[in-house]
Formats: sequence, C-alpha cells, structure tokens
Amino acid sequence: FRQGTKNDEFQIAKTMVKELMNPLGIQSERFVVAVDPDNNKKLYGWAQLRPIGSASVDPDQFDARPGSGNAQNDVEIEYVNEEIWEEFEKDDVNVPTGLASFPWTKEYKEFSKSAAKRRERRDVLANQMEAANMQAIQDTTDQRNNQLWELASVYVLPHYRGQGIGSEVVRRLLVKHRGPASNVYILTLNTTKKWYQNIGFEITREPPGKMKLEMAAGKFITNFINEELICMRHV
Repeated sequence: FRQGTKNDEFQIAKTMVKELMNPLGIQSERFVVAVDPDNNKKLYGWAQLRPIGSASVDPDQFDARPGSGNAQNDVEIEYVNEEIWEEFEKDDVNVPTGLASFPWTKEYKEFSKSAAKRRERRDVLANQMEAANMQAIQDTTDQRNNQLWELASVYVLPHYRGQGIGSEVVRRLLVKHRGPASNVYILTLNTTKKWYQNIGFEITREPPGKMKLEMAAGKFITNFINEELICMRHV
C-alpha cells in the first residue's frame, strides 16, 4: 500500500469510466492504492478522501496547516527581538561607561530602569505573539473538524477481491485522515451497504448539501441498472 502518484491517475480514471463510476476530482495525493508487492506500478485497488465543503469554512482551504512548528516560533522570537532592538536604538538613555557604570550612580539606575522596561515590553510582545499563534492553531483545528469529506473512487480489481484489500485501503485512508472520522461520507449502491457497515459506516437520510447534486446525478444513472444509490456516514 502507498499514496497515489500522478502516474496512477490515468488507470484510475479509465477504470472509473468503465465501471460507470464518477471519474471527476481524481487527485493522486488524496489516494491510497494497493499495489503488487513485486511491481509498485501495478495497482490492485484504490480509494480517496476528497473535501466536499462545510457550512462554516471555505472548502478551498481544507488542507491548510497551522504554522506552529519550531521554525515558526524562531521567526516570532526573531521578530520580537528586532522590535525590542529598534526601541533600544531610539532610547534616549545611554549605556553608562566608566565611573557612571557603577550600580549606585544615577546613570546606571536610569539605564537599569530602561532595560527593565524593555524586558517587560519583550515579554508582552512574546505573549501577544504566542496568543495569536495559539488562536491560529485553534482556528485551523476548528476548520479541520468542520470540514466534510467524501470517501470516493473505492475500487478493487475483480481478481483481487475477497482478500481484504478494499477494507485495508479504507482503513489506511481513515488513519491518514486529519479530521474526525464522523465527517466522512460516501455515496454507494445499496448492494454494497453491508460491506461498508462492516468498516464503520451507517446509512444517513440527510446527505451533506454539497453531495445532493452528485446523489441526484448518480440516481439518474443507477436507475438504468436497477440499483439504489444511498448515502452513508462513518460513525
């Protein structure tokens, strides 16, 4: 098993069309594929998770990540230090030298007070930066938790079915998934209902708004093959 690549997209799309499945929205980085152990390019099956929007966030921003790593923290500290240094350069209090550098002198006491104010200012700026960063992380977490996803393009070549490949592909997708599994939906045929129930999905009568148009189009096609299209949600 591995993540999909650009080279996989043509085979996946070609198979989707042949099987009367939706070939649109295929982006390899969203796929997990099962491959031949001796030939990494030979696909046995695949599935993807794709964003379908949310009532409270912009779906085009679904994969934004919080800038909360060590590199980001280093940038923030550098920014704070630069601002404090600029204030220091504008400070009218000179660094005491010679006899004026003794702790009991007026010059030293004034310089000490100024330095203490700069330290307090640095702490205030650092706390403000930390609070802003934490809010950005929380906003991204809320966005991720509100994002809805569709399990799509689930397929295993006929010769390799019944070996647990499909369920393992889905399991790996859900493990890789950064949001709540309860935000994952799927449109599928009623004849496959039990299979999806075995991997944690249940029928829902209220599909997300972004899936209703796709469901209507799918029902139009499935009526020709005497099948029923249903919507399921991971629980």
